[in-house]
Formats: sequence, C-alpha cells, structure tokens
Amino acid sequence: MNPNTTVFILVFSLVLNVRFVFSFLPSSESTGERSDFTHGSITEDGIYKAVAEVIIEKVKPRTYHSDSHTDKVKSFFNLDNRSKYEFEKTVHYIVNKVNSAQRLYSSDASRTMSCEQISAGNILLHLLRAKIIQLCRTRSTDWGPIRDMLGEYLFTLQDFYSNTNWVEMSGSKPYTELGVQERLSIKISDAKEAMCTSCNHSKITLHTNSCASNLMKNGHLTSGYTSNQHIIKPYNSFPAHAGKCSHGGPSDVYRGFPATGGINKETSDPGLSPHHHLHTEAGRAAVQATADFLVGQDTGLLYQIGLEQTTGLLGLDYRQHCYNCLSPALSVVFVIDDAGSVSGQLQEAFRHSVAIVNQARVSTAPFNYILSTTGNKEHGLFVTTNGEEFKNRLQFLQSSNGGNSLKTTLHATLNAMQQAQPGSCIFSFASTDPIANAKGKDTGLLHDALYLLENKNLHLMQFLQGNNSNSHTAVHKRISNHVTASPTDVHCFVPNANLHKQGKRGKRSNIFEEIALHTSSSVIQTSHSTLGDILGHVLQENMNIQTLGVDSFEMLSLTTHVFHIDPCISLFTVRLEGSTCSNIQLLRPDGSNQSFTGNASKDVIDSRTTILSVQHPLYGAWQVKNSPSSPCHLTVSGSGCIDLDYKIMEDLRGVKYPITSSSPVLGKKYTIGVSVKEIPKNVTTNFQITEIYMKKSDGSTLTSLPVSDSSTGTTRTVSGEVILSEPFYVGIKGTMSSETVTREDQKVVTPVGGQIDFVPPFETLVYNEETSVSVRVSNAGTVKQTFKLTAADTARFLIDPTKHVTLNGNQSKSIDFHLRAVPPKTSTKLTVTLEIERANSQIEQNFMVSTVKPPNVIVTSRTENCKKDIMNPNNCSRQQWEADLTVVFTANMTRLYISPISRALVLTYDRDAIDKNKFTATIKGDCCTSKTSIIAVDSAGNTKSSSINFSGENEFGISSYIKKQRDKMAEDSDPPTVWIAVGCVLGAMACIGASVALIRKYKPFQNKVNSDPPDFPDPIPNQMSNGHSDNSRRSVFTGFGS
Repeated sequence: MNPNTTVFILVFSLVLNVRFVFSFLPSSESTGERSDFTHGSITEDGIYKAVAEVIIEKVKPRTYHSDSHTDKVKSFFNLDNRSKYEFEKTVHYIVNKVNSAQRLYSSDASRTMSCEQISAGNILLHLLRAKIIQLCRTRSTDWGPIRDMLGEYLFTLQDFYSNTNWVEMSGSKPYTELGVQERLSIKISDAKEAMCTSCNHSKITLHTNSCASNLMKNGHLTSGYTSNQHIIKPYNSFPAHAGKCSHGGPSDVYRGFPATGGINKETSDPGLSPHHHLHTEAGRAAVQATADFLVGQDTGLLYQIGLEQTTGLLGLDYRQHCYNCLSPALSVVFVIDDAGSVSGQLQEAFRHSVAIVNQARVSTAPFNYILSTTGNKEHGLFVTTNGEEFKNRLQFLQSSNGGNSLKTTLHATLNAMQQAQPGSCIFSFASTDPIANAKGKDTGLLHDALYLLENKNLHLMQFLQGNNSNSHTAVHKRISNHVTASPTDVHCFVPNANLHKQGKRGKRSNIFEEIALHTSSSVIQTSHSTLGDILGHVLQENMNIQTLGVDSFEMLSLTTHVFHIDPCISLFTVRLEGSTCSNIQLLRPDGSNQSFTGNASKDVIDSRTTILSVQHPLYGAWQVKNSPSSPCHLTVSGSGCIDLDYKIMEDLRGVKYPITSSSPVLGKKYTIGVSVKEIPKNVTTNFQITEIYMKKSDGSTLTSLPVSDSSTGTTRTVSGEVILSEPFYVGIKGTMSSETVTREDQKVVTPVGGQIDFVPPFETLVYNEETSVSVRVSNAGTVKQTFKLTAADTARFLIDPTKHVTLNGNQSKSIDFHLRAVPPKTSTKLTVTLEIERANSQIEQNFMVSTVKPPNVIVTSRTENCKKDIMNPNNCSRQQWEADLTVVFTANMTRLYISPISRALVLTYDRDAIDKNKFTATIKGDCCTSKTSIIAVDSAGNTKSSSINFSGENEFGISSYIKKQRDKMAEDSDPPTVWIAVGCVLGAMACIGASVALIRKYKPFQNKVNSDPPDFPDPIPNQMSNGHSDNSRRSVFTGFGS
C-alpha cells in the first residue's frame, strides 16, 4: 500500500471517530474514567449550592452548619421523601434541558461562546434572563416552559468559562456582568487583533502543558475558533506564529493553523483540551455562576422574583411534610363498601393493608386498626390492636348482596370516625353507581361528618369507583377536592391543614363532594385498574412505605433460586404470583425454614397472589424452593437504603446524550447510565458496584455488564453499552463488605421499531392563531411500516390529534400537528405518542402563549446563490450577496441584529415613516459567510430568528487550498511533521465533503461609530459593534468595532 494512502486512511478514521464537542461534556457517561466537570454536574452542583444558600439565609437561618451544600439540602428535607423526590425530579429536569440545549445548539457559536461570538452570546443570555424574570413574575404554577428556558440559559452561561479566556484572566471567579448587562464593560478582541501564539499541539507535548502560555496578555476577552461551527478563522495580516486562538481538540482543523493549538478547557484530557490544566477552575467558575444566576446578591433570580417564585422554580415549593398516619397515637381506618357493585376494591384494600401492617412492625405500630363496612350493619365495625387479626378480617371479607347508597357508606364512615383516635387517617372506598347517587343525601349526616372531621382533626381520603370509570380519563380538580385517576396527582395529607372551610354554595353531585368542599379531605375518582397504584402512592407518602426492588425471577417446578438480602434491608417481602405459588418454601441463610409467626407473615391475597414478609431479616443468601407445581413469578422488594436511577443515552458524534423519547429504538446501541444513591456513609468504603444487569420481563437475565467502581461517595455513577433487542428492566449488583447487594428498577422498558423527535425551532403560540409543530418520524426497521401518531396537550389547543404515516425501511419524514391557543391559558405541554404494536413511545414539549404576534420576517428580494466555483477560501470574497427584508412588529421593536458576528456581514435597516412597527432591512455579505440569521426581538419578549442561506446547497471546498496554505506555513520554524498531519486532516475533511470555511483574507476595514438617536434601539453592544445610526433613522450593524 502506498504510504501516503496509509496516512490518509489513518487520518480519515481519526476524523470520523473524534468527539465533536465544543463545550463541557453533557454528563459523566462521556468522560470515561475522568472525574471531569460536565454540564450535568455543574448544573446540579450549582442548583444545590443555590438552594443551600436559600435555606440558610431565607428559610431556616442559623440552622445548618455543615460545609457541604449537598448535606445541608439533605438535612433540610430530612424524612420528607415526597418533597425530596419532587426537588430531585426538578433538578434532573433542568439538567436534561441543559443537555437538550447542548444537543440542539452545539454548532451555534453564539450559544457556545466560541469563534469570538461573545457579544452575540451575551445578547442571547440577556434576552433569556429578561424573559425568565418576566414569566416568573406573572406565573405561579406552570414551571415547565420556564425551566426549559433556564436550561438554555445555563448551557450558554457555563460554556463561557470553558471556551473563552476569562478563566486565564480571572481564575474561578464568575463574570458578574455576563447576561446581566446589555453592554459588557470588558474589551472584546476585534477582528484584526492577534490573541494567541502558536504552540505545539501534539498529544504528547500537550501532556506537558505545551499550550499553557499561548494566550497574549492584553486584558482583552476572546474565544477559540473551531472549524465545526461554520465561522471562518481570520488568518492573514497577523505576525508570524500568531493570530486568532483556536478552540483545539482532535475534531478542530483550525488547531493546525496559526495560532496553532487551542484554549478550550472543557475536559481534563490533554488530547481534547489544550488548556486542560485549567479545567477545574473553569468548572468551579461555571458552578458558581450557575448559583449566582439563581441567588446571587442583587442580580440573582431570588432578588428579582422573590423567595416564593424562586422556590417554585427550583421545585422547593413541594416541601410540606406529609402527615404520618402510622403514629403510635393514631388509628389506621378503612371504610369499605362491600356491596357487589364494587367488590373488586376489597382485594386492593386487603393488599395494601398488608403493606401497612408489615411496615408498622418495622416502625411503630398504630394505636389500633379499624374496619367499617356497609354490607352488615350489625357486624360492620371491627376494631383491633393486632395487625394480623386486622389482615385476617380483611382477607375473609366478602361482598354482600344487599343494595347500597352513599347514605349507608356515610353511616359506615361516621361509625369509623367515632371510634378513631383524634388525628387519624381514614381511607374510604365507595360507589358512584348512578342508582346509589339517586338516593339522595342526609343533611344531618353531613353535619355530623363535618363536626367529627373538625373536632377530631381527622384526615379523610375518599376513593369513589364508578361502573364506567376510565383509568385514562382524569376529571377536573377543585381547590378542596381532587378528582383524578393518576397516582402522581394524588399528593398526601398535609399536617396543620385548614380542616374547616367555608365552601361556596352550589350544586354538588354527592355528599362526599360536599364534605370535601368544606374540609381538606379529597375525593378521588378511580377504577379497579387504577386503585392499586393510587392507594400505593398515598401509603408511600403518608406511611413512609417506600419499596426497593431487590430481585425478581420466574421459578419452574422443582427448582431453587437464591436471592440476597444485605444489611441495608430492614424488611423484605416476596410477592408470589401463580396458581399454586403458596406451596413455595422459604429458606434462611442459615439453612433453616422460615416460619411465618412473630416477625414474619404469609398473606394469601387471592387464588393467584401470596405475599411473604420478614422484618429485621438475617442478611445473606436466602433460598426459595418450588414444589412440583406450575410456574410461579416472584418479586422481592424491601425497605431500607441504597436505591438506583438509570437513564438511556445515545451516542451522537462521540458524545452521549439522554434519549428524548420515552422508549429506545429496537436494535440500536445505547449507553445505560446508572446512578446508585443513598449509600450510608458508614459503609461507603466497603461498598462497590460490580455490574449492571438487564433482565427480560419474565425475570431471566438478558445481559450483564461488568463495571468499574472506585468511588467512595454516597452516590455512584456507572455505565455500560448494550444493543437493545427486546423488553428489559435494569438492576445492579455489588458488594457490601462480604455481602452481595442487588437492586432493581422493575419497570419494563420495551424498545420500539420507530423514533419520533420534535423539529426545532419551537414557535411561541399566539392567541387565536394557528401554529404548526413539526415532528420527525423515522422507521428504524428495514421493511415498510405504517405508524400511527396521536397527540394531546394540557390546554386542549390541539386541532388534529391523529396522524398516520407510511415509511419505507430506514426512511424519515416530518409531519405537522396544529394548535390554536385560546385564552386564558398561557402555556401548554404537547405530548405526541408513536403507537406501535409492541409498545408506544412518547415525546413532550412545552409551548408558551403570547398575547401578541411575534415579529414577522419576510425576504422581499435576494441576489443569486453563491456559485460552486466561488465556494472556496481562494475565491469566496469575490462574490457578494444581498438580501432585502421586511420586518413587522406587533409590539415595539427592542432589538434587530444578525448572527454570526462577522466583518463580512452588514445589516442596515430603516423604520417606516408611517407604520412605526415596520422596518425595511438589507443584509450584505460575501460567499465566505454564505449563511446568516436575522434576529428580531420585541418588547413583549418574543424573539423571531430567520435563516438566510446563499450556499445553494454547495459545500465549501478546501482541497485546492490545502497545499498552498501548508507550503506557506511550512516556511515557519514549526516541526514539518505537524504540518504533514494538518494537511492529511484537511484532505480527509475535504474528501468527506466538509462544509466549513477554513481560511479567508480580510480586506482593510474602516467605519465610524456614532451615537444612536435616543428613540432608536442600539443594534448590538458597543464592544463588538460597528453599527451606527443617522438622522434619517437608519441603523447599520456589522458586528465588529473599528
């Protein structure tokens, strides 16, 4: 083989396999074995730091004294699991939105602060910050769209510290003006100013910090140019070995042209980041800047929108301790309508009563248990202090044949109220049968119920099951009574709630709604299929019954299976499902049979379900043996510590991002990233994760992924790669001292044969206007398929909820859904579901609603596209282009500018003499910058970005230019081997059709900067502005100062 061919193949492979990243990496899964700062860790750490400051300074001053802001936040939540969960869910949501912004905008230099687009990035931050503040001041409940914008903001804010030379000048101290001031006071380098000197950027020398001193120390702000963001790096007219800084890294071709090397600090890997030695300082600056944006003195959101809105934005407004229904001074009360019409509820009530009694054994038993039924008035009340008796009574409860009405159910409820200890929780299960509803209500009973609820401080949750209940239909909610079918919508009993309210008069459908209207009790419309999930959610919140997945498996006849119980487990249960599962034998780690007396129980729920429970178990290897009978499925759960979360990530050009849909694609390779949390501090040094495993839906092992865990923290992150070929769920295995630890998330995920994604940009909805939302549908298989898509939105703006599309194998197509916003809703969440035979996949997107139309940009005329022979660095400046536009504002215009900022681009615009909100604009440039965007912003906070493309689909060619530039650079004193490598990289890029502009010659440039008329918006901040206005009301914008 020709040696030159060999070099080309090697470099071609290098170009195809390098990471195209111009930022901090998204998450730890992309860092390998390095403990780098990532956008995920920076965002999470910054939020925790901000929340700790809010808690210390505003919520509970002088209470927490730990130096760790993470420990302060954990202490703040203490045992309030629900509030902790809601806060963590909010943090994860914001982190995902930062990652989504990186995924969408990584090639936009203004979003990453690269290519000296610092001023454009600051404008973006300033606009986003103003919009976030405006919305936070006017909204109180729907935080989704605002958190989306927060993710966009933090992505760009954090990248400022990895991509500019701020850290080289100021260390880990944040730049307080960034995003706050419209005009940055620091001088930003102009187009003619060299900012770096060349350095040896070979991987070997970078390990010795060969580029550590390549920045010129003139106090000016700059950022590195990268060849992957379609902005040309100025090259000529600079001294030898000097010029504009490169971004650096293996994917950046510009690193080979003066000034060679680079300045990015996005990782600690010398091969990826020439200024890797400053990565930690950049990360710390980004963390502090994130916290300062949220709670910084005077400028932070806390001081702009107030404490209440800040806590709402960060998910702290859920912090209200759920009432403990298992207190030793209280009764646990069940009121059950045992009429034939709702007999299915008996089984669910019994199943969850088992969980209550078993949990009471581990914690503190309640004062007593009360069961009140409607079917037998003489024997309808049962009171006991023995949990086993209570479970037995429920187990043998049978449906009566008598009729029922809401009145008889209320009688049973009053009987229970009279027997219950003050402050107790009452769970009532009744019918909403139309016949029962027709039997009327008794005002005397209503008065008695309200009196007992108020004077005994009782907490009542009423589950109403109708004959035609639909588990997928949620009825509207009222302030005092919730009607829903979703377990996540059912919160908890709140202590010190206002138990007596003056309800508004009006027609109520039944007496229970009357009770809920006057008290803090809840009415929950449910069905047999949803009751179990809803009740389980309530018990988890109010009785601290939170289960950990330990193991699950299928057992055949005459088989034995081993599962492991570790010292963290204080109670475990084995759920047996099968027709003859009750014959299974449970063996302790010492080999003896487990008897079901004392601290262990065996509860037969129905003919197919049995629950075994053991409190304070021996830790070690337990065994289950199946006698000669039919197969049985076993699920082992526990109460205790150590839990897991996981995410599914896909690789995009060497960088791993969380998938945007709810289901992965069948047959595609993914990274499974698992976070193991709540590891007790006293065992961290003895705990180690050894593998991630995946199981099939029947519990058999699908695959095992060995992992390396060298951490000693209370939270660990491990990952592994896998091709997803069938339904699965995820678990981890590890060791604690000499004991085996297993945990599982037993929710089955089914890969699907198609994929859906929203297509940006995401337009703001306008009242009474129709807006299109594009969704890209992809057939991941090899054969032709027809897909059904259904959509729904929370505000019911959707016009066309169902679409069908037929695609050939590996084909994609975009389809549009249409929404029409109607007052008074100010936002909506659109959910699109791809319905496939095996499973569904969902995506969600929030949309804002504006009272006024966003600016409208219309291209009225334009010159011809750039010719093919012009699209190269030698000739691109020879062809000029021009576009005339009309920009119409409904609200007042606050800004009109172009991006990217380039000396080759000039925007001029005039205000119409008659219509003050109409502007005519002209953009001029040459084919060295064939693509641009015009951005219009109005006083209502609406932003409209319109792209203008003169490339004519011609790629920017570089092959004819490589030899000339390489020969010119070879005249310098740098090692020849460096330039050979550069030439090979450029050749490879040319061969794969790279459309980036590498080098261009800038013409001498002069212009004057005059003051703007007081009534005309400044086009762009001064330090990057070559804009001016004259008395004829014309504004000119080029971007660079003279």
